[in-house]
Amino acid sequence: MGQLARPTISIGDALAAAPGGSGNLLALVEIRAGRDNGVFAQEQCRRDMLRWVAGLEYGSDLRRRLSVTVRMTANLASSIRDAVVETEATSLVLEWPTTASPRRHGLSDLTRQLLPDRVTDIVFVRSKNPNQAITPRSILASIRGGASSRVVASTAAMLADAYGSALTLVHIQTDSQHPDRSRRELEFFEQIVEQLHRPSTMVHVRRHDNPAGGILEEAAGHDLVIIGSRLSPSNPNVLVGRGLLRMVRQLDCPVVMVRPKHVSQSEPAYPIARNGHRA
Repeated sequence: MGQLARPTISIGDALAAAPGGSGNLLALVEIRAGRDNGVFAQEQCRRDMLRWVAGLEYGSDLRRRLSVTVRMTANLASSIRDAVVETEATSLVLEWPTTASPRRHGLSDLTRQLLPDRVTDIVFVRSKNPNQAITPRSILASIRGGASSRVVASTAAMLADAYGSALTLVHIQTDSQHPDRSRRELEFFEQIVEQLHRPSTMVHVRRHDNPAGGILEEAAGHDLVIIGSRLSPSNPNVLVGRGLLRMVRQLDCPVVMVRPKHVSQSEPAYPIARNGHRA
């Protein structure tokens, strides 16, 4: 996990705090070719990892929701897949590295290996303050109307409940869209809001030249922004478009991006699950 351990773990804590939820912090010690891989050396690495994890403690009752598993591995993606199966995880929380992250290339490669699995929702966490846990008082979630909308709204609601945060759902409409599509997306957004059953949630519908610019304007005053990833069958490894990525880089607050496992656009409406969540 590396540079963004505290922000990423804090989001995992919050998701695991959902009613009926649980979570596991998977600490992986990578075994590289050429290293001394004897039993003593591996045990020392395991102890070093445990001390490192213990040093990431922060002031939050949510921290106790996560159990800790330390594993030695020569294949990070394979070990993560094994842990997902063993724990029956429904969400996988990963670091979304910034351009300043020294491990961004390795993390990007790991992400590309995990994206095709479609076994869990993947929650990417990005923060400009790697030493601070994310503890938002106000959360903004952007709901467009695509296949990731339900999962984005559900994730936002769980995080708001865990942190005791104010939650705002925003739907950005643009003139460039066909009116019929705009109408369908607005109806879908209204349906999602109704199914959340959260009367305290603030709901905004805005018009803007482009979605990214609209989100950037709405994000002012919020401590956490939640967006959905791009779901393109032709480019499955592309998480966000260039415009949205530029917007994310301009935000001062942390960003959570949700990549759902495959969801059909034509699926029937269903209530958003709030229990039995595992991170």
